[in-house]
Amino acid sequence: MTEFKEDYKIIIDCLPDSVIVLDEAGYVVYVNQIGQAAKIIPASVLGKSLTEVFSFSAFQNVIDTQDQGSHEFDWNGQSYCANYRTIKPDGHAVFRLIILHDISKIKKLEKMNSDLSDAFKFSHDGMFICDGNGVAKKYNEAYCRITGIGAEEMIGLSMTEVIKKGYVSESATLKALQTRKPATTMPQLKSGNKVIITSTPVFDENNNIVRIVANVRDITELLAIKGQMEQVKELSERYYSEIIHLRSQSLKIDGFITESSKMQDIVSTALKVAATDTIVLITGESGSGKEVLARIIHANSEFKDGPFVKITCSAIPETLLESELFGYEKGAFTSAQKTGKIGLFEVASEGTLFLDEIGELPLLMQTKLLGVLQDMKFTRLGGTKEIKLNARIVVATNRELEEMVGNHQFRKDLFYRINVVGLKVPPLSERKDDILPLVNYFLRKFNEKYKTSTTISPQVMNAFLNYEWPGNVRELENLMKRLIILAPNEQVTMDMMSDVFWGRPNMTNTATASVGLKDVLENVERRLIQSCLKKGYSSYKIARELSINQSTVIRKMKRLGIKQIA
Repeated sequence: MTEFKEDYKIIIDCLPDSVIVLDEAGYVVYVNQIGQAAKIIPASVLGKSLTEVFSFSAFQNVIDTQDQGSHEFDWNGQSYCANYRTIKPDGHAVFRLIILHDISKIKKLEKMNSDLSDAFKFSHDGMFICDGNGVAKKYNEAYCRITGIGAEEMIGLSMTEVIKKGYVSESATLKALQTRKPATTMPQLKSGNKVIITSTPVFDENNNIVRIVANVRDITELLAIKGQMEQVKELSERYYSEIIHLRSQSLKIDGFITESSKMQDIVSTALKVAATDTIVLITGESGSGKEVLARIIHANSEFKDGPFVKITCSAIPETLLESELFGYEKGAFTSAQKTGKIGLFEVASEGTLFLDEIGELPLLMQTKLLGVLQDMKFTRLGGTKEIKLNARIVVATNRELEEMVGNHQFRKDLFYRINVVGLKVPPLSERKDDILPLVNYFLRKFNEKYKTSTTISPQVMNAFLNYEWPGNVRELENLMKRLIILAPNEQVTMDMMSDVFWGRPNMTNTATASVGLKDVLENVERRLIQSCLKKGYSSYKIARELSINQSTVIRKMKRLGIKQIA
């Protein structure tokens, strides 16, 4: 092994990289101080062949040839560049130097730069870079695709010039330069595409803007999809409204008759509420149809397959209220059944609990009901086990609860608990359009029941239309039943009105008013035909409904000045 002189070692130690010195035979004769300190080369390499230190065939060139060169390799997780040279310090002895330069950081930077370059090149969004003066320097392919502008058209142009040329209507880059903050715009492009451009400033160590990086997102398809979704939403809302309307119309099959737009709006709201589990408060005069509306909510709710349990709060004695509502355990009180008894709240399980005349509840019972509605749990009288209230709650009253709250007759907190959704049923006097359809419905109903063919004279129809109906639909129903039972020769005329309506204001006065028979007939005919037209009936269907000829219908419409509804 040829000796490597001390003078040479001093020179080699001055080099900033790790250096391995081989003799002509390829054995290690020296490792400089940097190499020893970096621990890249094992300490016990002196006198060994290079291939014993590094198992890389590429190093064999250093031993086998006199060439100089370099190659890169990875060792212990790091990357190195090996440069080798052949030297003859004294003109005779031949040594080979291997200089190892750690290029791990350079490799990482190259990898990072490659990744960034790929991200820039293959990004689906458009990207471009400007210098600190807003001059375009670099664009990716997506930018050209989205904007329709070639990169060669933009490179070297300032954003001010880009706007002047009409490529874009405004520049997020100029805004970012002015505000020194990220800026976003939605400019109009020459291509017509809709885009969002966000420009972000990049600063150097002196807080100067050195470049602006801009992202261009094509939202043309997104806006188109949004437009389609809005159209679908609009259509679904329209179809939903039509379904609600059709469902409200179909309720006539179940005996719910209405032509009044005011009442149809209430029914539509009731059908919407039916799809939820919220408490509903129905108010209105006695006989106006509150229970019918409650049954509509039940029939169109998720509880429709369960029972509909009506509790008339004023009909249960105060001393029995709690046991009737909540039930009781055996031995709860002296007269209690030996087996105990379930309450009406349990009977309504998985159905609808209809609390009618809730304004008549005593204050103590109001307090207990409030607790049940808050927790949806109750306990039987004399029991300790809590029972879950699994039922839809609908309450109704003909009283002014807010006024009762002000007079301390009804708990304010209970009022707010039950008044989540309020439905106010208008009296029959405010929905005159419903009178004739209801009369016809009750006429058919009771004729079928009593096997009669009773008819009602036009004068009576006119009297019905002008009567105030303080008892609402219930009064009309009961009156129709009585008239059909009592009508002589199956004809209801004004002759029997004095007996039937004795003591009823407006009814007999209307009957004796100075109205000619012709006017009365025309009034009734007009209302009947208009009612059929509102249903969308053709003249043929109106004729069949009124049991007259189609030509008669057309002639009457012309005489009465009624136009066919398109």
